[in-house]
Amino acid sequence: MVKENMTAKKTRYISVRNGGDETYVENISVTGRMQDYLPAAKLRLREIQRVMPLGKWSITIEQQWKEGGVMHFQMLNVVTGKLQESVL
Repeated sequence: MVKENMTAKKTRYISVRNGGDETYVENISVTGRMQDYLPAAKLRLREIQRVMPLGKWSITIEQQWKEGGVMHFQMLNVVTGKLQESVL
């Protein structure tokens, strides 16, 4: 009997929000740590704020994966560096 792999492929992306509404999502590599992408995401946020200063912009680096029938989510706030996790 072959044991089935119970871990689904992890996805990682940046999520750009304006006033809490998601306006843009971009897939990024799952290699390395989420924190490795902080400098690039902070630069992206500064660029967005510079060209559209009236918005209430935020960016998170997010990843999700399914393991054993359970979905795992991690969200890293680019401004504060706070990591939020949830399991559904």
